[in-house]
Amino acid sequence: MKRSYKIVFGTEYESIDDPPHPLSYPIRHAKERHWQSSHNQISEQTFDGRYAYLYAYEYWISKSTDVTIEVYMNDLHVIYPLLNEVQIWGERLDQAFRFELCPSEGAYFYVASRHYRLHLPIGHHILVGFVVDAGMFRPPAIQQFSFLKHLVQAKKEGSTTSLKSVGFRVGPITVKYLCILFSILNPNTLNNEHILLKHLIFLIDLSRFKLLGDTDIDNHLAVRCRQLLDIMILQRGAQALIKEVAAVFLTDAQQLSREFHKFYGIRMKDYRNLLLLDYIEQLIVEHDKLGTTAHEVGFSGPSEMNRFIKKMTGLTSALFKQQLEQNTR
Repeated sequence: MKRSYKIVFGTEYESIDDPPHPLSYPIRHAKERHWQSSHNQISEQTFDGRYAYLYAYEYWISKSTDVTIEVYMNDLHVIYPLLNEVQIWGERLDQAFRFELCPSEGAYFYVASRHYRLHLPIGHHILVGFVVDAGMFRPPAIQQFSFLKHLVQAKKEGSTTSLKSVGFRVGPITVKYLCILFSILNPNTLNNEHILLKHLIFLIDLSRFKLLGDTDIDNHLAVRCRQLLDIMILQRGAQALIKEVAAVFLTDAQQLSREFHKFYGIRMKDYRNLLLLDYIEQLIVEHDKLGTTAHEVGFSGPSEMNRFIKKMTGLTSALFKQQLEQNTR
């Protein structure tokens, strides 16, 4: 996916190769650029993927400043403020479109091609964003993202009006999974595009469970918990933790487990383990080596996976794999 914007700095900024401030969240294999004025430093990281364009901007601002952004392609963006000490705001120069980027509050934007101004107050700020392919949100999947329908429709129609979605919480769980993605990007491997897309889909899914002011009275907490746990098992396998699900819903893990058991009649831990076993079943017959499956499913190695399978089925990993292969013949 191509870069769809250009940043224009004032004449007081010059490009530098050796910035005084190191990056807080380095992105593996990203292209870096840095600028400095007598008061401020701005650092850019970009990664051009086939299905998404990833960017990160870190600002060390001692004197408030404005940055002009020239957008030359209509696009759908999702932006995560990771370290905003105060509110950042921006506006479109030819339209009454003003937006705020608040600390720990992300949002989706439909950004129409025009000129924008971003105001950077004094402080240390980090903005991470993705240019997202709006074609990902096709029916029936778009039904789960009703808060994005107007943005996707605007992109489809090539609207000249810029729009912003309702915000969502950006906390330690979101930051953790962004950092995981930053650490594993590698354009030199064949599966890099798959990795980027898989993690982006997970982050998009995660955001819909963290909408600000979201009541979602149609779904019981246990239902939403189950939906998120299903997603997290496919993303993280054995490393998907109930306490992280609870953190997303701003509740205690034990309380959430009690609600889950009351609603479904099964312990949340047992349901999580059944999901994980099902995930192993899907992958173990695809790989010749048990170690490959163990790594992909999130175990530290084949021994840990073997202990889990033995506990769940009474079989070793090898016998479990053999039995599955026989059943599929």
